[in-house]
Amino acid sequence: MASSSSSGLTFKLHPLVIVNISDHYTRVKSQMNPTLAPSHTNNAAAPNGGDGVVSTLPPRVYGCVIGVQKGRTVEIFNSFELLYDPSTHSLDRTFLEKKQELCLVFLSLSLSLALSLSNFLILC
Repeated sequence: MASSSSSGLTFKLHPLVIVNISDHYTRVKSQMNPTLAPSHTNNAAAPNGGDGVVSTLPPRVYGCVIGVQKGRTVEIFNSFELLYDPSTHSLDRTFLEKKQELCLVFLSLSLSLALSLSNFLILC
């Protein structure tokens, strides 16, 4: 379990959270940047002028983390992805509301929003 301290707070991050975020990021990146099939009949360059891989900016993924805060210690032990629609620039609210039911199972848990991988912000 990773642990760090900032401004007197201690954060404990369970490995499952890191695996979940990594898995979600990898799936989104794979869906956004599919490898173009190589041509066996000619040696023409890829349509994008590259080596057969579509190059775009790294994807931004969204998700929630689940954890507890006891005093000055925040322990994050699970997470799940959120569905983001880039055409409307919004999250799927229905999907989030269904996932919030996870917190009802464990009443002592708080649901926090992680805005992105590059700007990992936790709102308690």
